[in-house]
Amino acid sequence: MQQAASCLSELEQSPSPSMLESMEPCLNAIAKPELLKHQDKDVKLLVASCICEITRITAPEAPYSDDVLRDIFHLIVGTFIGLDDVNSPSFGRRVVILETVARYRSCVVMLDLECDDLVDDIFSTFFTVVSDYHPENVLTSMKTIMILLLEESEDIHENLLHILLTVLGRKKSDTSMAARRLAMNVIRHCATKLESYIKQFLMSSMSGDDISLNAELDYHEVIYDIYQCAPQILSEVIPYLTGELLADKLDTRLKAVKLLGDLCALPQPISEAFQPIFFEFLKRLTDRVVEVRMSVVEQMRICLLSNPFRVEAPQIIGSLCDRLLDYDENVRKQVVGTLCDVACCSLKSISIETLKVVSERLRDKSLPVKKYTMERLAEIYRIYCLKCSDGSISTIEFEWIPGRILRCFYDRDFR
Repeated sequence: MQQAASCLSELEQSPSPSMLESMEPCLNAIAKPELLKHQDKDVKLLVASCICEITRITAPEAPYSDDVLRDIFHLIVGTFIGLDDVNSPSFGRRVVILETVARYRSCVVMLDLECDDLVDDIFSTFFTVVSDYHPENVLTSMKTIMILLLEESEDIHENLLHILLTVLGRKKSDTSMAARRLAMNVIRHCATKLESYIKQFLMSSMSGDDISLNAELDYHEVIYDIYQCAPQILSEVIPYLTGELLADKLDTRLKAVKLLGDLCALPQPISEAFQPIFFEFLKRLTDRVVEVRMSVVEQMRICLLSNPFRVEAPQIIGSLCDRLLDYDENVRKQVVGTLCDVACCSLKSISIETLKVVSERLRDKSLPVKKYTMERLAEIYRIYCLKCSDGSISTIEFEWIPGRILRCFYDRDFR
């Protein structure tokens, strides 16, 4: 078997008729049931290696009958499980099989044979074994095979969609980042093909329809990842998200706020289609429930700290300043902390006018808010002094802070 695999790998594609005739005994011997269904893992790997070379040599013509091809693909797909061990002596041979299937598009034959179960197995296996330790050629071959199978399918059946979205819909701790990246890359390349199927899934999930796909998936996680790789798919989902932000159920509003906050914190600017829902997200700062308002402030803090100079920063900062007069002292305190955190992150990220508005909370009716405001302003001034001393800043824009703090000595309750 090793000799056969070595000899076959040296043959060019589309050989002469005489060469094909001389190969025929080898082709027939390798396709015998006792070899295709052999129990020894090393024998199975060698048989798969030989057959991959045969399909390469005879491409685009299929070298075997449909029944034999089904057994062959079962064997080949089974070899992909071993790709999880990059240190295995057989890893190199498995990679060659993977690359051959991708390069010569032999996986598409599975669609003609209606081997839906094998297609599902390929997706499940790749998502299970893929890792950051894989070389680029392995990741590229996996992605190529998956894209081919999706693009060449007449329809995307429910099980396959479930496998693909499950990688995105589980908690991040339950799925490797390599698997998520692979799924997102595949969706990015197949967005046109997958758009209607993913839209239907998301709208059914958000409207509460009872479909089997919903059972174990968090559709908010799916939306978060889809937004990064194919945001155009989400256009019809936006009204549903807006409805969740305005829902009577507190838990629903909080989950929607968390999702929108996560989307805002992504490096790219808010897409044009999502601008209306972004404005609605900012309006949740006036939500009737304190818990929601505080959740929005926290999400805005994360968003601004991820990039204090993002395009949306002025809108976010302006909205936060309006809540410095919130009737709840915890919200006021949290807003002060958020704006000061951003200023500490970069002294140039918030205007002096904004910080002076924050300093007005030194006169707040709540003693905890006054104290916290004083501490945070003192921290900003400390950072300013350190930057002046090392020469990284040369401005006197923050010299008003000590005067505001010293003025607190005239406050009887705060002395």
